[in-house]
Amino acid sequence: MPFQPDPVYLPQARTSLFAVQTTVTGTPDSLGSRRRRLWEMCGTAQCPVVGICLPMTVVKKLAVKYLQHTASRASDYETHCAVVVACKTKSAFGKMVQEQLDQRFHNELRSVQALKTREALQAHWNKHKEANHFPGVFWSVLSHPRCDAAMEFEVLGHAHMMQHQAGCERQTQENEKTALHEQLRAALAANKKLEEKYLASQLSHAQTQQLQQDTISTLQTELASQHGEMQKLKKTLSTLHAQKVNPDVSNTKELELLRARITTLKSVHLAELGNLQQHIKYLEAQLAKRPTAFAIQALDATSTNCAEPCDKPLDKRCVLCVGGRPSAVPLYRQTVETRGATFMHHDGGQEEGIAQLDAKLNSADLVICQAGCVSHEAYFRVKEHCKKRGIQCVYVQNPSKSALRKALQMIATPGND
Repeated sequence: MPFQPDPVYLPQARTSLFAVQTTVTGTPDSLGSRRRRLWEMCGTAQCPVVGICLPMTVVKKLAVKYLQHTASRASDYETHCAVVVACKTKSAFGKMVQEQLDQRFHNELRSVQALKTREALQAHWNKHKEANHFPGVFWSVLSHPRCDAAMEFEVLGHAHMMQHQAGCERQTQENEKTALHEQLRAALAANKKLEEKYLASQLSHAQTQQLQQDTISTLQTELASQHGEMQKLKKTLSTLHAQKVNPDVSNTKELELLRARITTLKSVHLAELGNLQQHIKYLEAQLAKRPTAFAIQALDATSTNCAEPCDKPLDKRCVLCVGGRPSAVPLYRQTVETRGATFMHHDGGQEEGIAQLDAKLNSADLVICQAGCVSHEAYFRVKEHCKKRGIQCVYVQNPSKSALRKALQMIATPGND
């Protein structure tokens, strides 16, 4: 069944169509070369021209200056309507608005000046009506001498629909902008939480690593102390054998007690040594898994400066540095050789053997042992050798250039062992 329009709306539709036809046929075609004036256009042209071609700030200034319009009390719509009404008739204000439009779109007007026929103007409009500089194209075509009533109707209709679509797109863009702002705010909040969590994790990691390093140093110190006590007991036992005491009852019992004590201490020492070595290996494995940002630190952050100059000459003595990181050996060498001494280095049993350590110990006049970076065997070998030969030995817990300089200062000062 074909569509039947509602009879109620038929009179309104006929009236609207008559108005459109009257508008189209009411504007005479211009056959001369004079450009069309704003007040000469159809009665619906002034509204889109003012709304599209002039910014609202310019419209307000014109209304306040020439129409005695109070911009502070009127809305933008009221100001727009006042200017549109004033442009419908030939007046000084209408001429001034015409000049404003001609000056603003001077380049566009020059581009259509050479178009002499309606067909050329129509082709220009079809090509540029979707351009970004639509206000200039709109005014240059609408005011052209060859813009007849039909073209005027087409141009005004296109501008009318563009305004509708622009309003719809603006609302859509505002909604999308609001949604993007919400997403950005949520992302920033989540990023802040992740950053706080990362900083807390870094602080906890630094504290754990420092605690493990301190535990390793403490265990090595305890191990060295027990080893020293065991050496004293062995020395006492050797002394008793050398004196060849009479095997009376009292001496025999004392000797048996001493031997039993030595055996017990040796068993305890070996058991503790095994436990400590396992714990040290575990802690070293844990440290190897973590970043080494805290591996090399200053000798002591709270230590005071040297009371005497730190660059004391060592009188061509031979300084052996045991332990330390391979990457820092050139710094150690520079620090020692600038004092006039000969520098030797042993990695403390990491890759070089103990036999090489013995050979270098025999050639050394001074020894610096970085206890935190050597094996247990190398540590005890250095301690026994220095004590046996009576040469100076300084122990450093944390390897660094400043710690080495302090150790050299201690060696260079008389009375330091």
